[in-house]
Amino acid sequence: MSNQGEIKLLILDVDGVLTDGTKTYDKDHKVISKKFKCKDFTAIKRIIASGIRVVMVSGDNFNESMAKKRNIDFYCSRNSDLSLDKSRYVNLFEEKYGISKSNMSFVGDDFFDLSIIKILSYTFCPSDSPRIVKDNCKYTLTSKGGDGVIVELYDFLIEQGFILDASEEIVNELDKKEITSEEMK
Repeated sequence: MSNQGEIKLLILDVDGVLTDGTKTYDKDHKVISKKFKCKDFTAIKRIIASGIRVVMVSGDNFNESMAKKRNIDFYCSRNSDLSLDKSRYVNLFEEKYGISKSNMSFVGDDFFDLSIIKILSYTFCPSDSPRIVKDNCKYTLTSKGGDGVIVELYDFLIEQGFILDASEEIVNELDKKEITSEEMK
């Protein structure tokens, strides 16, 4: 099925959206684990199957291998000057994916997401986001970060007519192509 609405690219923050923002560190303060909800990954596949490209932008490179194993393009927003300006990717996305800024959507949850939230029209945040993020997002979801934010977003996009419901066959095929699926057998 193809996307029937204005959204052609969904940009996802990771920590605080797909996770509750909790990180487990080792004694050297290196991240060793995060907790994700599998249903959100299914919702991402359903969004892709509906014709929307999905990318992840995070300030934590720890998330890169997870994205790659799920065939999702990943961009680390921590610049060489250590800034976290996610808006710097908008022009790149326009060029690389041929998608206008007016057709991009973003889901973020924290202060460091404001740069991109302020320049896109379709912006979403989890319910446990700080007030400054809620005040700048177009939509605040009822789910908390890490608790089915993307599941809720998918249902919202369907209800609002932004996308058509994905076929089970396409979602199943997308799942088979993920490295994570191969690793689970």
